[in-house]
Formats: sequence, structure tokens, C-alpha cells
Amino acid sequence: MTNPVFTLLTGLADANVDGEGDRPAIKRINRSDSETVVRLAFRAGQVMAEHLAAHPILVLGQTGAIDFTVDGQTLRLEPGSAVRVDGRVPHSLHAETDGTVTLVIVHGS
Repeated sequence: MTNPVFTLLTGLADANVDGEGDRPAIKRINRSDSETVVRLAFRAGQVMAEHLAAHPILVLGQTGAIDFTVDGQTLRLEPGSAVRVDGRVPHSLHAETDGTVTLVIVHGS
């Protein structure tokens, strides 16, 4: 349900039910003038190869254990943890277990 002052976002921790391909299931949950919210649902062993985003991002651990590599460091994203990365910085993700992360792409003010 969308309201002029808020939007309730659900399904952020939904599992990858689309099979066992090489890449996580990616679903855009919401887009506004200021940000885009995306769910990345991984099966254990799936990888999102090194890439970059044009804008700053915030990646929040929802379920499971997802390794996030940026600037030569690997960080473990689990429920209750997050990482913020400037735009145009290469990073990659690797699922140690089945799990989901929420990606927030900040593209406005």
C-alpha cells in the first residue's frame, strides 16, 4: 500500500524459490525518486560476480550468511548487519548459506 508519506515494503527476506542457477534471484521491491530497494535471494554457493553501482548503496543482511567483498576485504552479512558503499566501487557477493540481502540504491536526495 502506498501513501504520500510512506510505503510499506514486504518480502525482503523471501527465499530464492526460482531454482539453483548460478546467480541469485533478484526482485525490485520499490523505486522512488530517492532510492530503489531490491531483494537479492541466494542459494548456498551462488555468486554475484564483481560489479559496481553508479550510485551509493546500502546492503542489509536479512537471512543466512552472505560474504560481501569490497576494497580487498570480505565482510559477512547476516541478520542485523549492513554495509554502505560509495558509488562506482567494485564489489561482489558470495552466499555461504541460503540467504537474502536487501539492496538500497541511493540515487536522489
